[in-house]
Amino acid sequence: MNFDKLQEQWNQENNEVSLPQNLDKIKEAHNPIDKVRRNMKFDLISQAVLTVFIGFVPYAKRNEWDFQSISIFALFYVLMVGFMLYYTLKFYTFYKQSYNLSYDSRKNLMWFAYELRLFIELYRALTFIMMFLGMALGLYFGMHFNTTGQDIFHLKDADFLKLFGVLFFMVAFLLGLVVLFMEFVINHYYGKYYKKIKNILNQLDEE
Repeated sequence: MNFDKLQEQWNQENNEVSLPQNLDKIKEAHNPIDKVRRNMKFDLISQAVLTVFIGFVPYAKRNEWDFQSISIFALFYVLMVGFMLYYTLKFYTFYKQSYNLSYDSRKNLMWFAYELRLFIELYRALTFIMMFLGMALGLYFGMHFNTTGQDIFHLKDADFLKLFGVLFFMVAFLLGLVVLFMEFVINHYYGKYYKKIKNILNQLDEE
């Protein structure tokens, strides 16, 4: 038996076995992934609590609400819960699936980054939907419980235009604040971690 030849083959095999140089970068992605999961869990719980809390709003002023008001509120509440359930199911599915993968490969990191991007867009869409539903409901109750004793649809043209201008400015201002706050929350809780993961993936592509 040629021991020298066996020793040479063994040395060749050992030279072929090497740890990937990008292992540290892949491990680096685990930290933002864990933070995204933590924030998603908090979001899911807080949205569920908030949805239940809103459902009890009519009981706070049940002596002031008539049948029409309760019916309109119930309609908007059902719409809100329907949208919330749809998006919450998608959020929860992504949250659970993220635990079924070990993020020790570029492929799994790419999957998480792609799903996180979709999650962010769904989160933004849900916020806009809830915002417009809330505005429509607030407009209805603002007109229904009008305490000024004036019918805004029978005001003089000048007074109506003035009132419309003030309301338009207030709504536009509030919309701007809500959008800015929404973008801040999305970037703070998810966007910055998405950028970190994408940056790690870009570094892996360069190697």
